[in-house]
Amino acid sequence: MGKFLKKNWFVMLVVAVFLTISVYYIYDTNKGKLKGKQTNGEDVVYSIDDNDTTASEFYETLFRTNGSSAQLTLFKRAIADASISTTNEIKDAAAKQAESIIANYKNSYGNNYEAKLLSDMSSTGYTDLEEYLIQQQKVNQLTAEYAKQHFDELKIRQVSYILVKFTDRNNPTAEPTEDEAARMKAVDDELAAGDDFATVASKHSEDTSTSVNGGVLGVIDKNTSTLDAAFLEASLALNEGEVSKWVRSSNFGYFKIIANATTQAKLEEVAGDNPYLTLVQNYDTTLSNQALWAKAEELGIDFKGNDELENSIKKAMGIKTESEETK
Repeated sequence: MGKFLKKNWFVMLVVAVFLTISVYYIYDTNKGKLKGKQTNGEDVVYSIDDNDTTASEFYETLFRTNGSSAQLTLFKRAIADASISTTNEIKDAAAKQAESIIANYKNSYGNNYEAKLLSDMSSTGYTDLEEYLIQQQKVNQLTAEYAKQHFDELKIRQVSYILVKFTDRNNPTAEPTEDEAARMKAVDDELAAGDDFATVASKHSEDTSTSVNGGVLGVIDKNTSTLDAAFLEASLALNEGEVSKWVRSSNFGYFKIIANATTQAKLEEVAGDNPYLTLVQNYDTTLSNQALWAKAEELGIDFKGNDELENSIKKAMGIKTESEETK
């Protein structure tokens, strides 16, 4: 649904920006001054899965990355590494992605591609493209697992649609024109005759990006913000196998929508090997922080009494602090 979406996950990997936070601790003035547990005489900043990160390790890396998002980047990396091993499959996928991204940069920026790539990567907290892509795969896997666990809450589903475009986008009335109504009736007549939705979509849908696939949009949920609001609302209201009435979108035209799957069993049957990974890569990019924090708690995150660091990371990830939870 290319005309609907503001997405190109693959190409945009290198320009994705982690949420930024203020660096509360400056290396040369605060190193070694964090209160809490000590390991081998050094203060521990935090511990995940019983693996301690000392102040010197934290600040040396912070100093090297030299970015306002360094604390958050390190924290996310610690969670991902503690949860998912770096397999050869992950390495190979990262290498292929990096090769394609570099080729795109070369085509776009010529001899200056390396400087541009490094500049774009600076916002991620990484200087090595493949290393960043490895971590991103891990975060996506964690987020996909979280989405599966919260299936009903997120209202995850796969939908297909048929689009009848506006004859006159500037038509001031909310009613279809005669021409639009005729095209909509052709769709309704074939569906009423028992024709398969995918077949009708292939024949009549005027969005060629999906009509070739029988109208399949993909896996969406309630957080999907890249879809037309009327389309999303109608999609979330459907039960499995149910077809909507015509939904008017002020941007595109009229949509007829079917919910192919609204249960886990059906979704995993019709939507491929990992529909949850497809969801978090393409349609719901809001879940990663929630998923990472949930995993950190599962692993036994412990900031060793360093409330300021804990609150700054929570704020950056959109997680409520204890004071906010008690309000």
